[in-house]
Amino acid sequence: MSNKKYNVDFSDNPPPFWRQFGFFFGYLKQEKLYYQITLLAFANILLLIPSIIIAILVGAMLFLASYKLAFEVLHTVSSGRLIYADSGSYEIDDKIGFKAIVMAVLQLLIYLFIYRYDPPVGLALLIFTTVATPAYLMMLSKTQDIWSSLNPISLMTVMTRIGFEYGVLLVFFLLCAAFNLVFRYYTADLMPGIISDVVSAWVLYFLLVFTFLVIGYVMYRHADELGHDTVDTEVAEAQPVIQTDPIKERIKLLIAEQKPQEAIAIIKDLQQSEPRTDLSGYLSEAENLLLLENRRRPVDQLQKLVDEKQFKKAIAMMQSYIADGHFIKPQQASTLSQLIRYAFDNNQSKTVLQLCQRFDQHYPQEHQQIVDNFFLVAKIQYQYKKIDQAEKLLTSLLNKYGNSANTEAVNSYLIGIQKLRDE
Repeated sequence: MSNKKYNVDFSDNPPPFWRQFGFFFGYLKQEKLYYQITLLAFANILLLIPSIIIAILVGAMLFLASYKLAFEVLHTVSSGRLIYADSGSYEIDDKIGFKAIVMAVLQLLIYLFIYRYDPPVGLALLIFTTVATPAYLMMLSKTQDIWSSLNPISLMTVMTRIGFEYGVLLVFFLLCAAFNLVFRYYTADLMPGIISDVVSAWVLYFLLVFTFLVIGYVMYRHADELGHDTVDTEVAEAQPVIQTDPIKERIKLLIAEQKPQEAIAIIKDLQQSEPRTDLSGYLSEAENLLLLENRRRPVDQLQKLVDEKQFKKAIAMMQSYIADGHFIKPQQASTLSQLIRYAFDNNQSKTVLQLCQRFDQHYPQEHQQIVDNFFLVAKIQYQYKKIDQAEKLLTSLLNKYGNSANTEAVNSYLIGIQKLRDE
């Protein structure tokens, strides 16, 4: 296939990457992609804030954002898509930047603990890890799993199947890294501090995305040898009957229903029995959803639990706040009434008394619910032989709400108590 916009030939036998720089620069000039690179560069101004904590947080966020952008480009091009789209459908892990530098961390450990004591072995390992870095990034873009991406057999397979072009890609990869260092060294004193920081950051992000773009193209060019799925193979291999993974569908449904804890539990249980790298994206999404859920206001968390009929968890949450000297007041009186009724039906008398405290003050207009809830309190008082208190409470309910709520049950219960007393 071909795309005239970028003057690129994606035919059945696309040319090697060093003949496609026109396509690469055209791809990088797309407004959406160019804008993100520039925005990330200007965000480095935040590093000037005189706070170590803020500087660390901003630096980490910029690092993760730049690597996620680069992996989105790599994934898009390696799949045969010529137009960049910052879509979450690619399921790129937000923390993939930390996974990407694992190879560099491994090289540091080799230098500290092997090279210093056994230089020949250490040097051989350092050379191999350097040579294998582009292959590691290719594997990581496919699996998003560190351990499977570090598998030496998989890395050797990628390198040998790509062949000569992999060697040229490695040289290109190292030249981009060297160019970044040289640029920073020679331009450090040519511009004012802030401008120099922004320009250097822009060059860094541009080279990062540029390098990953080239790696993605090489993956696409050798997709058959690598067993890598592209838009071409997806169409060619389409089956009349679509086979779905019921477990994955269940996880998707739980995430859609805002039930991240259940989704996380299923994923972690599966990962203990077998490596399921295809679920990494769902795990990240569920963890992010759980984080957002934990940041909700307590009253919103309580309402969600009640809406989902998780009364036991809702009551436990209420009791934890009561123990700390606080009380969660739901916006709707019916929310609290449901918890009171659940506690009463499950013989949790102490909980009923806790939740009913000042119910009439919190919801003074809800006469019927006040009567119904305090009627339950009176029943508990009677069960615990506090007959005088129960009779007094029932009488008070009749006097206050006899004309504005249905008090027939209250009146009948009071008459029954009085008859038993007279006997």
